[in-house]
Amino acid sequence: MPEIVIGKRLWQNLLAAARKRRQRAEVLAETALEEFLQRVADEDLLERSERSARRARFPIGESEAVVRKWRHNRKGI
Repeated sequence: MPEIVIGKRLWQNLLAAARKRRQRAEVLAETALEEFLQRVADEDLLERSERSARRARFPIGESEAVVRKWRHNRKGI
């Protein structure tokens, strides 16, 4: 596994946070990195969804009305 160099000040802050949580600094760093990568993936998905919505055939208000009507009609069946 590749190793990374963390600046002294950042490492000290990480150690302090790890002590407060009673965790090893390495575990806390790994968790923080995993959460960051998940957030990046979520932001990418949201951006793609927004682009797709802008290219949609109907404006959002009209789309919501269509979905409401479909749900209402489905309940009556």
